[in-house]
Amino acid sequence: MRMPLKTRLYYGVGRHLPFLKIRPPEVDRDAVLILRPGRNSSITWEQQTTGETILTIPLENSSNRGRINKFMSRWFRTPDERRVELDEVGAFVWELCDGNLTVEGIVQRASKKYKMNRREAEVSVTMFLQMLHERKFIGLYKKVQKKSQGDRVV
Repeated sequence: MRMPLKTRLYYGVGRHLPFLKIRPPEVDRDAVLILRPGRNSSITWEQQTTGETILTIPLENSSNRGRINKFMSRWFRTPDERRVELDEVGAFVWELCDGNLTVEGIVQRASKKYKMNRREAEVSVTMFLQMLHERKFIGLYKKVQKKSQGDRVV
């Protein structure tokens, strides 16, 4: 679901200028539930004995940093990576984001494991996945049907 540049700029400006009253397009709930979340391959993680998971996100290399960051890094030591700690539920959802399960499947497993009703699990899992997607920790993919050799396009 890639948006054209003009549309992305339009909604990006609308988010920061609320008096324009530009809102992002409405997304169909069923369309979201069939997406498959996949982890960013550059992120590594390790699971603690307490049930928490620590994600290690590499930061941009110094050649891609902006002019201000390069200037400031001369005097201040900048980190090479960022660490994010996920709680038990977040770690459970993170492990299921392997590209095989749909959002619907993750919601069902979370509601079973943590004894939540369906609606609670759906809201919390989708909000968590949305946050991960905005931070580019995961990507959301739609499964593409492959055509067999006997199928023809008319």
